[in-house]
Amino acid sequence: MMNLITYGIKLSDKGQYGDITQHLNKILEKCCDNTDEIRIEFEKGEYHFYEEYCKKETIYASNTDSHKFPEKNIAINIHRIKNLTFDGCGSEFIMHGKVVPFKVTESENIVIKNLSWDFPSPTVLEMTVKSKSKFSAEYTLPKNMMWDIKNSKLHWYDKSPFTNKIYWEEYNNGESYCNVIYDEQNNSICRHNLNVSPFNMAVKLKRTSQNTVKINYIKPLSDLYKLTNSFQMCPSKKRDCVGSFFCDSKNILVENVQVHYMPGFGWLVQMCENVSFISCDFMPDKNSDRMCTSFADLIHVSGAKGKIHIEKCNFSHAHDDAINIHGTYTRIKKMLNNKTLLLEYVHHQQNGFVQYHPDDKVVFYCRKNFSVVDDEKEFTVKSVTNPLCCGNNVKEMVVEFYEDLPTVLSDSLQYVCENITYTPEVYIGSCSFDTIPTRGILCTTRKEVIIENNTFDRLTMAIIYLSNDCNDWYESGPIHNMTIRGNKFYVRKSSVFKGKKGAILIEPIVAQSVSEEVFVHSNITIENNVFYMEHDNVINAENTKNIAIKNNEIYTLGDENTEAFVFEKCKNITTENNLFK
Repeated sequence: MMNLITYGIKLSDKGQYGDITQHLNKILEKCCDNTDEIRIEFEKGEYHFYEEYCKKETIYASNTDSHKFPEKNIAINIHRIKNLTFDGCGSEFIMHGKVVPFKVTESENIVIKNLSWDFPSPTVLEMTVKSKSKFSAEYTLPKNMMWDIKNSKLHWYDKSPFTNKIYWEEYNNGESYCNVIYDEQNNSICRHNLNVSPFNMAVKLKRTSQNTVKINYIKPLSDLYKLTNSFQMCPSKKRDCVGSFFCDSKNILVENVQVHYMPGFGWLVQMCENVSFISCDFMPDKNSDRMCTSFADLIHVSGAKGKIHIEKCNFSHAHDDAINIHGTYTRIKKMLNNKTLLLEYVHHQQNGFVQYHPDDKVVFYCRKNFSVVDDEKEFTVKSVTNPLCCGNNVKEMVVEFYEDLPTVLSDSLQYVCENITYTPEVYIGSCSFDTIPTRGILCTTRKEVIIENNTFDRLTMAIIYLSNDCNDWYESGPIHNMTIRGNKFYVRKSSVFKGKKGAILIEPIVAQSVSEEVFVHSNITIENNVFYMEHDNVINAENTKNIAIKNNEIYTLGDENTEAFVFEKCKNITTENNLFK
């Protein structure tokens, strides 16, 4: 029987500027390799975490630029700990610098609950139009934002109160791919080209108060510069941080956690087993004058087994997708012998982390047409030499199998494999998704998926996007059993984004040269949903078989000539008892 050990964190434990980083992590170090049940409980209050006191670690995180920026600053380091309940008791955690709030690695039976966190000086620059004329505009910046005018540019940054050292800094657009504009009057949000950023065609910047700046332009301003519109930019060309990070761990529950901002990327779950998010909010702090909640995604799952359970959560104002759940295809670079392959990560934001373990099951696919090799026969991993081990670089791994491999795999670079052991069951229920410039849910897994009783509103792109791709992002895999039921979809007009932007888009990325029938996904049921459509298709599906669409209510608010359901290269489609109004 386990003993219960409780550690109480008191407000009096805080150091200079309220810092709790060192004190807390000394306690967590005591818990490493424990055999007892551990509780860490906070006296309710405000606690600060500063970059210089964080633990520095090399982390290779999926879907980030970890190959360029492997070192991360870890605020709360949960490593090789079992049976831990981390209870904030309603406390607020304030992060300073570019830090990872939570890291959970090689741990199990972890509960994180009853807390919120925020970054007072975030890596997203928000500028709201306060006033404008034909050739100038005055903008309001968040009150706590650190910024000045330097070399005729807006210089935004965060710095240490201990040493005045700059933690990070950006100028004007930073290293942004795009400019996100939030239209407060219409409560809409969309990505725009940087040619409509507040710094395009700027000739003079002047600080007019503590949190306002006036910019003069050489050309007249467009209608996008209307009062209360918010322009938001982040250095998205370098995903150098993670919102929080779970890796190689199992049985994790996150409950009643409010996330007000995440830098560099979202909350990444990587190669874990059984992870739940219950009653969590990814939303702006209602007492703040900021609105962006994440530099990129909100919850991102890259490789998982067991079950991913997300319930009663609220998602809003991220710069990328609310939820993305996928595996990772590795490409066969070379067949070393009849049982051994040299595999590689292909996308530039996938590298360095462990993808395979002994006894994991693997399935092979042809990149050209997604056809399965040997009728989807499963092959069993015998041994692995991981990236960065025994001469492998950050992209490569050597995997040995028990079985003889098909000789067709010797056709280098034409085949990929997926670790089907790390494909989870998924439940997403009773959540809200609101005001996001991309998608609500991306999910590709062969196990059972249920998406039910959610509300989606003011998402600019396709609300539920079901892809699968071994030519670009290499995010796997095929859907074999998915139910989408009891949800409400509000599909609002968007004149800026030109891609498909309906309620449900099923679009596996199959090579365009393939003309034969290819069915990547199968067995998708869409029932008892309500769709309010201002434009586009309700359901747009490609290369899928066995789709049942039944008992849905569809309210058409836009073009009556738009087709509700569009199918291309699909098979066995059933539509019944759908009500159109």
